[in-house]
Amino acid sequence: MEYAFGDDKLAVAVKENGSELIGRAYGAFGWRTERVYRDGRYSDVVHFDFARPHSVPCKDRLQLLQVRFEVGVNYLGKAVRRVPLRAALTGALVALIGVALVVYGAFVVALSTTAVFLSAGAGLIGLGVLFGALAAFTAVKVHEADKRKYGMIAAVLRQNLEQIISEAAQITEAGNEH
Repeated sequence: MEYAFGDDKLAVAVKENGSELIGRAYGAFGWRTERVYRDGRYSDVVHFDFARPHSVPCKDRLQLLQVRFEVGVNYLGKAVRRVPLRAALTGALVALIGVALVVYGAFVVALSTTAVFLSAGAGLIGLGVLFGALAAFTAVKVHEADKRKYGMIAAVLRQNLEQIISEAAQITEAGNEH
């Protein structure tokens, strides 16, 4: 006994810079785009409303590929977001140490009663300024290293996503030949 079902529906929200990939991928998974619209609150978010017949050839494989694609897209987003994160945290921590040294040095200078304390306070201020420069240098170096590392990861993820889309397109094209 066969049941008649309407179309399956799917709603997807994505950043604008990923909208072309999403539209192309879900088309390969057999989804047709019913509506595309911008988010009312966030200007860089695009919404897609998709539909697909409930009964499609190789639906289980297409759904598995779609899940793999979605996981890959999420990992890609994480890889892109992680590039500046460690650099910012490292730079902020070292800069905070520098600020603490400058403040403590200024405190020592303000309360100094001898030349030894005055010079020690000035030394602490100088060391704090040095830590500030070190913070900037360290942040740049960490950012460059992470950009290379996560750039390679993102490239592999993009390649995997394209392979998933290609396999799904072959399945849906073969299903449309019947």
